Amino acid sequence: MSCVHIWEAWKKLKDKILAVLKLLLAILLVPFVIGITAALWNALSLTAAPVPSAFGWGVVMYLVLHILLYQPSQVFDTGKKITETAIGFLAPFFKVAGFCIPIFTILTFVVYVAALKIWPQVEEYFGCFVFVAAFALTMHLVMTANALKGKQAGWLKENYFFAIFAVYIINIMIVGAAFNLLTADFYFTDFMKSAGRKAGAIYTASFKQLFEVRDVR
Repeated sequence: MSCVHIWEAWKKLKDKILAVLKLLLAILLVPFVIGITAALWNALSLTAAPVPSAFGWGVVMYLVLHILLYQPSQVFDTGKKITETAIGFLAPFFKVAGFCIPIFTILTFVVYVAALKIWPQVEEYFGCFVFVAAFALTMHLVMTANALKGKQAGWLKENYFFAIFAVYIINIMIVGAAFNLLTADFYFTDFMKSAGRKAGAIYTASFKQLFEVRDVR
């Protein structure tokens, strides 16, 4: 066997090994994805009504729209371009910024803050802004998943799983930070600690399940 054939065989083997490692890394993110989702909902459930229900309905309504009626790909692409243009000076972050930053959710909260400065009574309608923000966040995450599915190649789709899990975690952290600024009932540090505890509990339970030594009688 020639050196060229050996080198090509090694490259293929190396690619498969890296694919497996990336997939394992993506799997390791799953407990934190679950943990941060549960922590966000728990933190929102402690805020004043109608914030929790408004957020939940925003998520549900977008999913219904996406599945049954319309997929707003043009809206998503516009938001992605706005984000990339806004932070174009951050060259290394430029290519993924459109996925990592839920621009329409952020703009919804910016509009709320601006309106609050002009008309303090708009605070009574905070639930409406939360609904729109959750709707926009769900659109961003679903459309990001669709976009990444076509871009992230891989033997085991490992690049796709890692990318979407990482993007999801970053988006939820951004939303948590926004709620921390907008409502006195939401504490970002408590939210992140809760996410860490929940993820840790899943890691521990999974480890015990995989490596538990059973008595053989």
